[in-house]
Amino acid sequence: MIDYLGFTMKAQRAKRELVAIVFVTTLGTFFLSYVSYMVLENKTVHSLLTLWNRWDTIHYLDIARNWYSSTTEGERHLRIVFFPLYPALVKAVSLVLRNHMLSALLVSNVSYVLCILYLYKLVLLDYEEKTAVRAAFYLSVFPTAYFLHAGYTESLYLALTVSSFYYARKGRWWLSGITGMFASATRITGVVLLPALLFEYMLQRDFKVRAIGKNIIWLFLIPLGLFSYLAINYITFGSPFKFLEFQKEHWFKTLIPPWKGLTGAWSSTLWRQPNERVLVGWAELVSGILGYILTLIAFLRIRLSYAAYLLLTWVIVTSTSYWLSLPRYMLSAFPIFIVLSLIGERKEAGYLIVFLSLTLFTLFMSLFVQGRWAF
Repeated sequence: MIDYLGFTMKAQRAKRELVAIVFVTTLGTFFLSYVSYMVLENKTVHSLLTLWNRWDTIHYLDIARNWYSSTTEGERHLRIVFFPLYPALVKAVSLVLRNHMLSALLVSNVSYVLCILYLYKLVLLDYEEKTAVRAAFYLSVFPTAYFLHAGYTESLYLALTVSSFYYARKGRWWLSGITGMFASATRITGVVLLPALLFEYMLQRDFKVRAIGKNIIWLFLIPLGLFSYLAINYITFGSPFKFLEFQKEHWFKTLIPPWKGLTGAWSSTLWRQPNERVLVGWAELVSGILGYILTLIAFLRIRLSYAAYLLLTWVIVTSTSYWLSLPRYMLSAFPIFIVLSLIGERKEAGYLIVFLSLTLFTLFMSLFVQGRWAF
């Protein structure tokens, strides 16, 4: 029997439980967005597509429609800071559906299903079914899990990174390299799959140099996704690193040591408007610190290659002049949910994780569909 968040189920029912998690959380997310918007805004919802067309989704849809451009009209040139794979997939699907927003939601939600399945299969390589299901559940109800269903890259990136690790664990290095390449074309942190998976490769060979085979070459496909993005920068603006200039000029973000970002987050809790103190100050501060705490636990409790990937990812996202969207970046770091699943083995801890997750999920998602800042 499996003890899962206070409920008992047989091992053979684990996969059906997984399907239920995907079904209920997906429908629940869209239903809750519909109801919360009507209640909080006192307005009729005429279209869920319009309701979810917020923030970065607008930029991804424009890229899907018009690709990248150097024109400053409507600040379209700034969209070069967004990586190309997700909008390219949205464009491809829209050729069939004839609706870019619907295509974006379809790409995201299909990717969500895939990331849940691969996370379950990956965790199952080392742990019992209850741990694998619990990891998938915690991911699905995480405070920022609504991004898995929105027109954002989170679910696609998760599907690609988790599957890349899964294929590496199964010794199918060509698939690991290809999915890793697509991950680095989705988000800049995808490139850290290369050192993490090289570590995994050597881990499987007890770090014996003589055991290295030709199949290691497949892992060097991973940075090609990033190179394709740099090529787009060069073709569009004449500089492969133009996106860094825009990050600095428009968003005032530069690469600095993580502890400086920490002090900036703390400062934001003191001087900003009340809502920003919470959403830009405390939320970022707590997420940044919690990310490093979970990374430390990861090195103690889960596979070292996963922990290395988490560390490299978290160093990148916190090494900026000010911390922004860290609660959302936590969602994209899959080892966090393996760690949380192990912590949740204690029933009291499990209840606490779920209670906090669902409470914050409801709050943040309600803000998001109203068009307010929610990471």
